[in-house]
Amino acid sequence: MIALAATTEAHAARNQDAERYVQENAAATLRTLGDRTVSATQRRQTFNRLMLQFADMPRIATYVVGRYSAQLRNDAPLRAEWTAAFQDYSIAVYETQLERYSGGAIRVTNSVERVPGRDVIVTSEITPRGGARPLPVQWRILRSGEVWKVVDVSLLLDGNQIWLAQQQQGEFLGVLDRNRGDIRALAAHVRGLTASMRQRVVANN
Repeated sequence: MIALAATTEAHAARNQDAERYVQENAAATLRTLGDRTVSATQRRQTFNRLMLQFADMPRIATYVVGRYSAQLRNDAPLRAEWTAAFQDYSIAVYETQLERYSGGAIRVTNSVERVPGRDVIVTSEITPRGGARPLPVQWRILRSGEVWKVVDVSLLLDGNQIWLAQQQQGEFLGVLDRNRGDIRALAAHVRGLTASMRQRVVANN
């Protein structure tokens, strides 16, 4: 559903609506992370709200468990538990990764339609505070009705451009394979990762 090549030539057309969506929402999240006029708690609350509007968390939560996702369709309480755990984890990941760009300026530079009007890769660059070298960030967004939502983000990590949801799927499938497909055990594992990330963010603020 979300897997993709880093680039595609299938559709060369740009989508200005998708570009505008990313420009406005990504800029808002970066402004929030860099806003030192409010408390850390207020920043996190605002960032969480913006990310829930910006990204399709239920869709991503289903994608990252891959072949085990049938359990979620058949068990509503499990689906709710996993989606909540993954949502908290995913927002913490975004906060941790985007924190280094907080207060920076984002500029959308291009977009490529994978499916015209519905599935778009938006390319951007973020210039950190202080005018350091711009960093490339790509956003995959899907349109349902009149609403765009992010379903994956590609960031430069340790010198490599990584699609986060794809990387998470690989990691989570490894955990699930070792735990006989126990999604509740994965949720507990993910909650522990989230707590560790939150502690690091607090320490850095």
